[in-house]
Amino acid sequence: MTDPLELCQAILHLGPEEEVDLHAEKEMKRHFLEYKASQKKALAGLDVMVNGTEYSGLLSALAAEEELENLGLKFLKPSMGENWDYNTPTKTLVLMGNGQGILERFSYDAFSLDKWNMGQQVQRENVMIRGFISKFYYPQSIISESEDPLAAPKRMYIPKLSMLEDIWRHVRSTGMVPFEIRVCAYTRTERYTYDIDLVSNAMLKDFRGGQAALRNKAERGIIDYLNFDTVLASTDMKEMVKKAFINLFESEYLTAPDLAHSMHITNQMAGNALEAIYTRGFAVKEGAPPRQIFTINSEALAEKARKLEGV
Repeated sequence: MTDPLELCQAILHLGPEEEVDLHAEKEMKRHFLEYKASQKKALAGLDVMVNGTEYSGLLSALAAEEELENLGLKFLKPSMGENWDYNTPTKTLVLMGNGQGILERFSYDAFSLDKWNMGQQVQRENVMIRGFISKFYYPQSIISESEDPLAAPKRMYIPKLSMLEDIWRHVRSTGMVPFEIRVCAYTRTERYTYDIDLVSNAMLKDFRGGQAALRNKAERGIIDYLNFDTVLASTDMKEMVKKAFINLFESEYLTAPDLAHSMHITNQMAGNALEAIYTRGFAVKEGAPPRQIFTINSEALAEKARKLEGV
């Protein structure tokens, strides 16, 4: 079985029988088609090896393997004409178990004429691997969905920055269907992220590539990245606010016009997104519009991350 929709259906039916009815099947298919139709730019294809067996993709492996013991991702045919400013050119990412693994990557210099440096050797690093599911369908029967029609929609699943082994186990026990996952690889000093499209079996281009200039970039420690990724995984935000949150964290500071220019949105939309982050306590601000300056609130992120880890 290699058809992505059939694989998603197979994963769905791993969940509790009482939640996987005809309604859940139809809703999963609707979410699947919406995700497939959304605009995404792939930078590389993937070869997937799980527990020593080669699969057509992560969906296929999820449908077949009860537990995740080890995982190998080989990145194929990178789009070298694309902008990689916010992506890491990678040869392989290997999970060896217990959240530990090895990363083989290449350097990319956005400010060099020879951005790829074709003569360079692969750089091999030991990494801690974590991730969270960013796009998914969580099974809910018509009975469960109709329990209180006047109540606000419930978050059936709150993503959490976790070991991939734990995510794997949760997906198979609930029948939750993942469409996209963010994989984070941490060294002692750096953090690399990979947005994986499970439907197309590809690594996706960061939304900032070719839009947000590599200037005013903040220097963050590995603990700051862990705190941010923990909060980003679990906090329910509109897509525009989430993108603004990522931009702000990676910058020393931002103004609404700066954000508007990099995201190709209006100043008002950018200002609203930054205010939403400030309202949540994740940013501080100085001055007055339109040159009001926003900076990330690292202490608030650390406190929120501690609370989320304790849940």
